[in-house]
Amino acid sequence: MRTRKKPSGTRLIPLNPDGIKPLAASDIPLIFLTRNSLRFLESFLTHYRGLGVTRFLCVDDQSTDGTREKLLNEPDVDLFGSDVRYREAKGGLMWREALVGLYGTQRWYLNVDCDEYLVYGGCETKKLPEFIQRLEAAGILHCPAPMIDFYPEDSISSAVFDGSNNSMPWTIANMFDRSGYRLFRTSSGMIMSGGPRDRVLGRPAIHDELMKYPLVYVEHDTTFSVSIHKPWPFTRNFSPIAGSLLHFKFFNETESLIKEAIRDNQYYKGSRSYKSMLKALDEGKLVNLKSDISVHYENSRQLEQLGFFKTLF
Repeated sequence: MRTRKKPSGTRLIPLNPDGIKPLAASDIPLIFLTRNSLRFLESFLTHYRGLGVTRFLCVDDQSTDGTREKLLNEPDVDLFGSDVRYREAKGGLMWREALVGLYGTQRWYLNVDCDEYLVYGGCETKKLPEFIQRLEAAGILHCPAPMIDFYPEDSISSAVFDGSNNSMPWTIANMFDRSGYRLFRTSSGMIMSGGPRDRVLGRPAIHDELMKYPLVYVEHDTTFSVSIHKPWPFTRNFSPIAGSLLHFKFFNETESLIKEAIRDNQYYKGSRSYKSMLKALDEGKLVNLKSDISVHYENSRQLEQLGFFKTLF
């Protein structure tokens, strides 16, 4: 395994008392960034440990809700802070690159957000080492996976998910749009749009990029520096879609979280996406997202049958 020097200007601050521990060859590391995500952490860590993740590499963006304290008590989490904020770190891209610089290239990394839960064909029984073997056998080094927005069957305001127990978020926000998505090909990767935000907010076709590459083989210095939606090298971004990210934005705290994100002003183009959602809330468009194309989530097999991905097993 080749290691690299930390890119300049990233200013990561190790927070674990024992410092930084190298990854073993058999480790499956997951990179994530967080700010005030305490409600997701228990289910997030449980889900990915169940898939076979052995190390979590996290940058905490100055959380104030107990997120940092929770993560410091998790033995498989390497936690970092920074004296720059998310926006100054190029939307966190510099942090992600710095983590890879610290832990080394020539290996697979998961790269997700706290509200994203990866599923793939047979993930209920097939763990990540087996999945990665199938990806390699198929010549897939960047695994594309669309983000599927989930929402509750009843009103958003009635959906309470606070992380106080071990419930998974899809037991609360248990529905998603089974159709209505569009897939585009660009010179640098695939783009997908659609889902409830597109349906309710009337967004332009590619206003939100729902396609991500959450599982990548990293061997280049600039893998994430262009975009988490378009990792480098671009030529690897056109593989068959082999998984999906279950994405959770819609619970009873949605309005307060949207307003917090707008005040914090750390997100893309002045938090444009959050401003659009706040406008929709004010207009009563986000009371209930259920429609005639909504279905209850069952399992990975259901997503495969609906055409969201093709199983490798």
